Amino acid sequence: MKHIHSYYSPNNLYNKIIEGLNNLGKDLSSVTPDDLQPVDEFHIRGDIATKELIELGNFTPDMHILDVGCGVGGSTRRLSHETGCHVTGIDLSDEYIDAAERLTQLLNMQARVKFNVGSALELPYADNTFDGAWSIQMNMNVEDKLGWLKEMYRVLKPGARAVLYEVCGHEEKTIYFPVPWAQDSSMSFLIPKEAFRDLIASTGFKIEVWNDKSDLAQKAFARMREPTGESTLPELGLHMLIGNDIKTKAYNMRRNLDDERISLIEILAIKPS
Repeated sequence: MKHIHSYYSPNNLYNKIIEGLNNLGKDLSSVTPDDLQPVDEFHIRGDIATKELIELGNFTPDMHILDVGCGVGGSTRRLSHETGCHVTGIDLSDEYIDAAERLTQLLNMQARVKFNVGSALELPYADNTFDGAWSIQMNMNVEDKLGWLKEMYRVLKPGARAVLYEVCGHEEKTIYFPVPWAQDSSMSFLIPKEAFRDLIASTGFKIEVWNDKSDLAQKAFARMREPTGESTLPELGLHMLIGNDIKTKAYNMRRNLDDERISLIEILAIKPS
């Protein structure tokens, strides 16, 4: 877990994001979630996917939702912004959580959006606390997937919905590294989608929706080429979170999707009443 923590702990992240916003000429007193989207929607298809997941979750303003593996809080804030619900985000990276809290204050959303540093395998919340759960591209770094899913199940109220948006692997095909979630195989714990589905069901969740979005992921990465020479990087982008080899990682995502080494699944699961 330590090397995963260090991978997701870029130094001075918040200040780098502010510098990027300044360089883009953004007025910091009127920054919006859309302004932050290039750096804080850290998953395949970005805010487009987030909005699809919000529709799938159908969460309402009276609800309190848990975002497991929230990163710097982009989709946490987007969820609250679009639905009016309260959201608590939790992540292993204290650097991410520090940036998440400060960006939330910048957007003046701290009344409805809160964050904690912690492990998905030991959620610091009581049983039956939350009205819903939200976890976006997090399972790839979790070896103990059953532990993670059981914890999510435990803290949900009966009848609550969980939205998952996850990358799965292939039983017989290894993947090309590096990828956005891992420099090498020591940090990546992909399992086939069939095995993932079985694990979700084994915790007690009832799977209501299971959408394979691999074709849309493939389209999203279709233009990625193998980088040559020095890459120019945008003022604000995912390289701030996961390193300047982002273009190599994106190119490998294209290869992995084209070869069907990975798949992308959108899931709605319910904790029975």
